[in-house]
Amino acid sequence: MIFEKRTERIIVPMFFMVALFMPLFLESNSFFVGKVTTIIILSIFVMSLDFLVGRVGLITLGHALFYGLGGYLFVILSPEYEAVNFWVYTFYICCIAALIALVIGAVVLRTRGIYFIMITLAISQMAFYYFFDSLHYGGDDGVFIFMKPETNIFGLSFLNLDDPQHFYYLALFSLFNTLVFFKVVLRSRFGRIVEATKQNPDRTEALGYNIFAFRLTCYVIGSTLGAYAGFLFALQYGFVNPSFLAWEMSGMALVMSILGGLGTIYGAILGTFTYEGLQYFFEHLTEDWLLFMGSAIILMVIVLRRGIAGYLEKLLEK
Repeated sequence: MIFEKRTERIIVPMFFMVALFMPLFLESNSFFVGKVTTIIILSIFVMSLDFLVGRVGLITLGHALFYGLGGYLFVILSPEYEAVNFWVYTFYICCIAALIALVIGAVVLRTRGIYFIMITLAISQMAFYYFFDSLHYGGDDGVFIFMKPETNIFGLSFLNLDDPQHFYYLALFSLFNTLVFFKVVLRSRFGRIVEATKQNPDRTEALGYNIFAFRLTCYVIGSTLGAYAGFLFALQYGFVNPSFLAWEMSGMALVMSILGGLGTIYGAILGTFTYEGLQYFFEHLTEDWLLFMGSAIILMVIVLRRGIAGYLEKLLEK
């Protein structure tokens, strides 16, 4: 069974059942459909970071580099006024993002601890300032995407990406696939070795495993899925700008991962929805919402030391 814990077998199906029918109840309110779509896309990004930090032990503040690259790669590769095929360009973007992650990972993974955090942050900020100062890519204003891709497969089109509900289901389908993919990977022999490299790297290496190769593979996987999330976000709003690559984006995703339950994978969904829900609530409550938002996060971290998923597991695994 993919989901080992009882909590996962309860929470995950419940979430996707509710999410599946949610647009039917919000059909008259396209704003909330779009808002939930954004949170689902962010969940993919946070899940990719949660995999790296919680399961591989690679604490990075530069994950937003790939989130931004997902959007910018589409702008770079696609014609400005011509609709391209979504599936083909998803393949292109993921392959290029994987190659970039392979090169960057081969460099940054030669460092450990605080040095790894700093070098990933530095590379991400270099990319941020490159696009921020680039007039060709719109500078700090970014670039607009005028034509959304088509989703034709052998002449058949099942999704219209200009339709908010269709885009919602594409994002939800992507989130489900990402979750299942990570659970399958972690339950495989590869996943067990990755877990061992985090728990006891010296003993794992003594057993004959190349821990650098395993960590590099995981870095490529997590970064590629982070780029895919950025690609979806850029398509949803029709633009991409340097803020996608800012370190604040990485920091926010890390907070969401911690709130949800670091290393639980499905907790990334809970953490993202909780964070975004609190932000929406406090933004509409007061102008000083940042004070209340920060206080709420600090309180949750103190009370829920293993995150929301950890607390639910404590209740349901008895």
